Amino acid sequence: MKRISVLVLAALLLALVIPAAAQDMMTPSVTVSDQVSLDGTVLIDSAYSAGPGWVVIHIDNGQGAPGPVIGNAALNPGANYRIKVAVDTAQVTPTLFAMLHTDTGEAGVYEFGTVEGADGPVRDAAGNVITPSFKVDLIAAHDQMVSDTTVTIASVVAQVDGWLVVHQSVDGAPGPVAGYTQVKAGQNHDVVVTLDMNTPTSVLYPMLHVDTGTAGTYEFGTVQGADGPVNVNGRVAVLPIWTVAHVRMADQIAVHGDSMPAMDMAPVVLAQSVLAEVDGWLVIHTGTSEGPGPVAGFAPVQAGTNLNVEVTLDQTAPSAILWPMLHVDTGEAGVYEFGTVEGADGPVMVAGNVVTFPINAAPSIIYEGTLDADSLTVTAALIDAPGWLAIHANNNGAPGPVIGTAPLRPGQNTGIRVSLDPAAAGTQVFPMLHYDTNEAGVYEFGTVDGADGPVMVNGAVVVGPLALEALAGSESTDTTMTETMAGCTISGANVNLRSGPGTNFSIASQLTAGNSMTVVGQTQGADGFIWWNLENGAWVRSDVVAEDGDCASMPGAQAPAAPADQPPAPAATQEVSS
Repeated sequence: MKRISVLVLAALLLALVIPAAAQDMMTPSVTVSDQVSLDGTVLIDSAYSAGPGWVVIHIDNGQGAPGPVIGNAALNPGANYRIKVAVDTAQVTPTLFAMLHTDTGEAGVYEFGTVEGADGPVRDAAGNVITPSFKVDLIAAHDQMVSDTTVTIASVVAQVDGWLVVHQSVDGAPGPVAGYTQVKAGQNHDVVVTLDMNTPTSVLYPMLHVDTGTAGTYEFGTVQGADGPVNVNGRVAVLPIWTVAHVRMADQIAVHGDSMPAMDMAPVVLAQSVLAEVDGWLVIHTGTSEGPGPVAGFAPVQAGTNLNVEVTLDQTAPSAILWPMLHVDTGEAGVYEFGTVEGADGPVMVAGNVVTFPINAAPSIIYEGTLDADSLTVTAALIDAPGWLAIHANNNGAPGPVIGTAPLRPGQNTGIRVSLDPAAAGTQVFPMLHYDTNEAGVYEFGTVDGADGPVMVNGAVVVGPLALEALAGSESTDTTMTETMAGCTISGANVNLRSGPGTNFSIASQLTAGNSMTVVGQTQGADGFIWWNLENGAWVRSDVVAEDGDCASMPGAQAPAAPADQPPAPAATQEVSS
């Protein structure tokens, strides 16, 4: 499960530092793989920039060359890994281009094409612009109320002709088919699917399939091998959308590190979407990992789907953990009155639960990960400026010498792989956030006076213990850039976790909405689907969860023997006839 924690230290520890090996000289480059996009972003595997720079996503101009820009992300000097770039999903083409640019104008503002001479493309030694192409299958869908037995999927991009299939939810996973419609190779917008059901389940699963059997006839589950789901590098093109009240809001910075300049303006947080049955409020509460506290800010929402909802917070109120909560507007319209007018503007409840969950709102680390022969992959870290994740050895229960570092970009970093010697790590390490304050891209804490100090929030260093004994056992995978690479977490909406890779195995536990788990391995089940092996030993089928990270690079895992005297159950993605 997701854990949000900050270890409070009495004083800043200046630990002994084991000098890191000198960085290999690298040339500017971008590495990107064919992929499935389900969250409005594309993932760049790695990029090396000689100085501050950008990776810029271009669509295909129709002639196999880069066209207009649909997204960009800033790069630190040096090596950058697992770069998520938000893109305009309405413009995505089946082939995209990832182009490397400099940042030579106003720092942190992409100005190529608007400011003469600024932020130009980077060329290789032969004079060619560095811009590898990659293929994308995409579903862009929003949570929505269903009132006329149809759902509308905003955008679908397919490599070949196929089907958009909407599945009902059964035990938190795709179940029987609720409806489908054809999609063509290329871009498809506002795809309407008619549902063969009176009352949709609270979660539906749009899934992209190919059309490989009889053209124009949907045959998955009835004709062997026909019309299967799109699967790119182990990731199935499927995602959950809610048909009941729901909030989507990710970890983000609202509270800065103590050493950062004070903000002149009140912080603003962003919810990617809010689905409300009636007009109401998105209310942001301060709080802790134990639960929500006082209100820090609120914003009105309308009945239906609300996108990119901004909430301005009380500048004096934000805490390191925030709790977004959905409320109705039942008192005076347009006036938030919960807590001041009896019975007004209460929280929204779905299935007996208040629609709320915690997010990290300050520099922080999720103290989970995987360990292999020469590296540790930490699940995620949030930081408000370029910095480092430094892995400290255990020194009598406190952070000791640094045994490995990995660079961080401002914002959320996931699947952070740190090269280190497991023998030096022992059974426990202390991941710690540091800023990059001196020579960009060079970790200098402990070697250059005052450089690259630890990040502190409310007087506490952002550091915590991570036990390694339970993480050992996976094997290393070599790549060109090895400091931060494979790492994967999954999330779902009340998804069943099983004792083995198949629906014929018993249910071990459940992954509830708002939580995530780390993937440590994978195997192909008897049903033909990839199953993820999780940190707690349980298994979940890859097409019923949302992934964050390079799950396809997870090592193979040994599956337990199938239960005796129990034939495999039908796949959750196949329609079961009565």
